[in-house]
Amino acid sequence: MNRILVADDDPASAELLTYFLESKGFEVATALDGNRALEMGTTGNFQLVILDVHMPMYDGVEILQFLRKRHMLHPIKVIALTGDLSQEVHDALADGGIDSFLTKPVDLGLLHDEVSRLMVA
Repeated sequence: MNRILVADDDPASAELLTYFLESKGFEVATALDGNRALEMGTTGNFQLVILDVHMPMYDGVEILQFLRKRHMLHPIKVIALTGDLSQEVHDALADGGIDSFLTKPVDLGLLHDEVSRLMVA
């Protein structure tokens, strides 16, 4: 089973993403803050993390950096979601080795395409 972790501090967004991905046949778990995202993301139980960039405790860039260090032998795929279009955030994500970057509000069709692409890679 393809397992996805949705890390988003907005419960409505997390619920929408979870419902959408489950309707496409994926098994989904959610983390509503950066600390929980780190705990869950480092277990090795997920093939993909959909990561909100701005969350409490740890932001998406910090989580991405930690996941990259933790999963060096078997890199976990990460899609960043944000409404922050600043060059600083984009550069930090690129430097951290992000696999995909989507802006909010998320186009669900595009999200599905990116999830499908990364799950087979």
